[in-house]
Amino acid sequence: MSDDSIYQNIRDDAYAYGIGKTPLYYYKGSNFSVYGKLEYRNKFHSIKDRAAFFMIGSALRSGALDKSKVIIEASSGNTGIAIASIAKDLGYRAKIYVPNASSAETKSVLRDTGQEVVEVFDEASKRSSINIDSAVALLKEDMARNPGKYVNFDQYSNDTNTNAHFYTTGPEALQAVPEGFTHVVVSIGTGGTLTGLAKYFKKYSPETKIIGIMPQPYHHIQGLKNLKVSRTPEILTKNMRLIDEWRDIDDNTAEKQFKDMIQLGLFVGLSSAANFYSAIKVGKENPGSRILTVFPDSAEKYRANFISRGLLTSEEYDRYAPLLEVNPKECITLK
Repeated sequence: MSDDSIYQNIRDDAYAYGIGKTPLYYYKGSNFSVYGKLEYRNKFHSIKDRAAFFMIGSALRSGALDKSKVIIEASSGNTGIAIASIAKDLGYRAKIYVPNASSAETKSVLRDTGQEVVEVFDEASKRSSINIDSAVALLKEDMARNPGKYVNFDQYSNDTNTNAHFYTTGPEALQAVPEGFTHVVVSIGTGGTLTGLAKYFKKYSPETKIIGIMPQPYHHIQGLKNLKVSRTPEILTKNMRLIDEWRDIDDNTAEKQFKDMIQLGLFVGLSSAANFYSAIKVGKENPGSRILTVFPDSAEKYRANFISRGLLTSEEYDRYAPLLEVNPKECITLK
């Protein structure tokens, strides 16, 4: 069976399982449009469900994963949650290494899966900023001490991470908006979403401009990566030629956009706010443009974090929490 057939089979299994085909939020600017995939509508509430399902499915089909092995992965949150949850459903064991600076709710959800969780303390955690490199280093040490025990997907170098979005996120967006997009604007975490969408649109819509968004050094946006202070993911290095432009965003800008999005009925994580702000900025600069972005997760796992940072009071969070249960009316849904 060809790789293409394998990935198509995994895609179909993902859809049957409840991952993918997320709604597309439509925002009409003065002379541009932004479309954002509501990825918290996936089974385990984030965009990382796609990559996790594809990586597990690929490992099962290749024979790399069997019941004698433990899946081992470093993650600031969403990939770890998805891997741990999917593995549990399928009867496999997982061990997830997570930075201490990840949100308390993220670590709680991880532990609630019943899988093993290793919390990693490092210099970044002391600054309450998030850097995955120490978790990756500790994971590699443990793998070296226990050869043959673990299966590590390494989401930062695994081409299946990219292909998950090539086979699902990209085609879904184009199905919802057949006229296509002038720009794709996505922030950098593992690089899977950005490179997968870039790979898809460079093949099927080569005129679409791909713009990568990077947070400030020592940022506090869970799930994102600044390439000046963190290692560049291998999947990004291999696909860097597909990225037409890079832009930066700081914490304060993302936080302000997060509050503005609540008024639109979107109660999201800060990575979603970073993407939305950047997409709107590109739209304002390019009259007549149609911009695709993604909202990787909701505010569900960040209650304590947002309250401690003064973004919301506990009363405000509880008042907005019902937004997590409904889609804004400006949504395109896929069958």
